[in-house]
Amino acid sequence: MSGETEFEHGPMTGIKVVDASGVLAGPWAGTMMADLGADVILIERVDGPDSMRLTGPVAGDQSGMWVAMNRNKRGITLNLRDPRGVDLVKQLVADADVFLQNFRPGVAERLGIGYEALSAVNPELVYVSISGFGPTGPYAGQPVYDPIVQSVAGMAHAQGGDLVKSVLADKITAMTAANATLGALIGRGRGAGGQHVEISMIEALLAWMWPDVYWNEAMPDEEPVPTYSVWYAPYDTRDGQLCAVWVSYRQFQAAARALGRPDVADDPRFATRDGRLKHSLEMRALFGEALAGFDTEDALAALRSADVPSAPVLSREETLVDPQVQHLGILVESEHPVAGRTVTARPPARYSATPTGLRSHAPSWGEHTDEVLGELGLDADAIAALHRDGVVR
Repeated sequence: MSGETEFEHGPMTGIKVVDASGVLAGPWAGTMMADLGADVILIERVDGPDSMRLTGPVAGDQSGMWVAMNRNKRGITLNLRDPRGVDLVKQLVADADVFLQNFRPGVAERLGIGYEALSAVNPELVYVSISGFGPTGPYAGQPVYDPIVQSVAGMAHAQGGDLVKSVLADKITAMTAANATLGALIGRGRGAGGQHVEISMIEALLAWMWPDVYWNEAMPDEEPVPTYSVWYAPYDTRDGQLCAVWVSYRQFQAAARALGRPDVADDPRFATRDGRLKHSLEMRALFGEALAGFDTEDALAALRSADVPSAPVLSREETLVDPQVQHLGILVESEHPVAGRTVTARPPARYSATPTGLRSHAPSWGEHTDEVLGELGLDADAIAALHRDGVVR
C-alpha cells in the first residue's frame, strides 16, 4: 500500500489509483474505489472533456451523469500524445497501486502506457484493462457502446426484442472491474505481486446473465423452461401496477387465496416449483386476471396480509420519497461549486469500522492538475511551461 495507514475515508484509504478511463465502465469502477477511500486521480484529455460531462442536465462542465459517476476523485488533464504527458503518467504510477484504462485494444500500447511499459516502472502495479469485446478476436477492434454489447449478449432478445433502458453492460462491467481489482490487491498483499487484469464487457454481461437468462443453456440436455425474462413483469391493477413474487408453494397459495382465487391455489399444474416454472405463462395470466379487478392499494393490502412479497411500481419521483428510501438515508444532497445543488446515492455498503461517504465533489475539467503535478515535485515554472505547451490544460 502507499500513503496513509489509517482508514480515514474507508477501507481503501492509502490506495492510489490512476484512472485513465473514459465514458462509463472504467470511470465508475474508479468511483467505486474512490467511494471506498482510495485516492483516485482521473486523467482527461486536454483537447476536450469526457462525453459524460455532457450527458444529462448540464451546468457548466458538470452533468447529471458526471456528478454521481466521478465523485470522490481528483481530476487532471494530460496530453498523452506528447512524450512529456506519457512521462507524467509514469511518474504518477511509480507509487500507485492501480492503473485503470479502457482504451480500444492496442491504443494504450501505442501511447506508451501499456502494461509492459508501466509495470516496468512499478512491478507491484495492478494494471486493469477494460474493453468491449476483449483484446483479441473478430470484434476486438470495433467501437463499442453499451447497447452493442447488450445486443450481442442476448439481453435485447431476452427483453422481448428491446434494450434494457439503462447502461446495464457498462455498469456491470464497472462492478466486475472494481471487484477484480480488489481481488488483485488482496493477491498482491499475499505475495503475488503486480499483474495485468483484463475485463471485457461481453464477458462481464454474459457471466451476469448466465444464472437465469441462460439457465436452459446451462443444462442443455434437459427440457427447457421459461426464464424469468419471459414472465417477470409488473401486473396491471385498476389504477396502476404492482409487483408480486412467490417462490414457495405456501406463498403461491397464499397469494391466490388472498386475491380470491382458491381454484388457482389448488390447481395441480402449480403444485410444484417445477410446475410453476413450466406453466409460468398460464399462472401469470390467471393472476393478471385476478389483479385487474383490484385497486393497487387494496391488492397490496391483501397480498401483504398473506405475507406475500409485493410492492407498488413507483415512478422515479415516488421512489425519492418512499419511506424506506428515506429511512435508510440513501440520497445525499450537497452543494457542488459548479453544478449547484446535487443529489446522489451514497456508497451502498455500510462499514462498521471503516465508514465511507461523499468526501468531495466530482472534479471540474482539470481542476486538480496543478495540485497533482506539485505533488510530483514540479515547481510553478515547470507547471506553467506544461500549460503553455498544451501538455496539460
